[in-house]
Amino acid sequence: MNGTITKPVKVTPEKRKKLERKCRNKLNWSDGGDWIGSGQKPNCFMRENIRNSISHTYNFPTDAAATKWNLEWEKSIRYAGHLVTAALTAAVASVTSGLAGIVVGTLAAITKDESQASIPYPRMARGWSYEIIFEHHFKWSPHPWGQRNLVQTVTTISRDFDGKIISNISSTRKYKLIELPDGLGRLLASAHSKKTSSDYQ
Repeated sequence: MNGTITKPVKVTPEKRKKLERKCRNKLNWSDGGDWIGSGQKPNCFMRENIRNSISHTYNFPTDAAATKWNLEWEKSIRYAGHLVTAALTAAVASVTSGLAGIVVGTLAAITKDESQASIPYPRMARGWSYEIIFEHHFKWSPHPWGQRNLVQTVTTISRDFDGKIISNISSTRKYKLIELPDGLGRLLASAHSKKTSSDYQ
């Protein structure tokens, strides 16, 4: 099967690794590009190209909810260090148990870079909302020059009680699949796109 597909290739991780080894081994190919390895010629042009978007919006219907959020952010900014894998951790939580379970400290680590430590935190007020969006783009191919990476874009949007956007911050990071736990990139990008919301408590 050649071409691009929008869902995972239905082969086991072991078969994927075997396919990568066969396709990348120069001893299996002639100088003219003909297959000279043992067994049937593998489909080295197989590709996966998967995208999704997972969004959750926190609403702040009361002063108490907004105050709690603001205090948690102030605490996390004072004491929490930057976590390189925070965005991946939060995305895994969104896939396995829903974004509503992600703590403020993790969100703070996502948007707080070492070079941007002075950026004001997203202060909330009654009637406001805070949306976090995870977008994943997964690419895989066993071909020697094929792409094997996950691009994750995290966007956070603060809106006031009229729905006006107060802040819109987006950051993108590209991970090579060899940098991630086996199967994680495919897991994140294969999850169904969804958009949810909850009241912050």
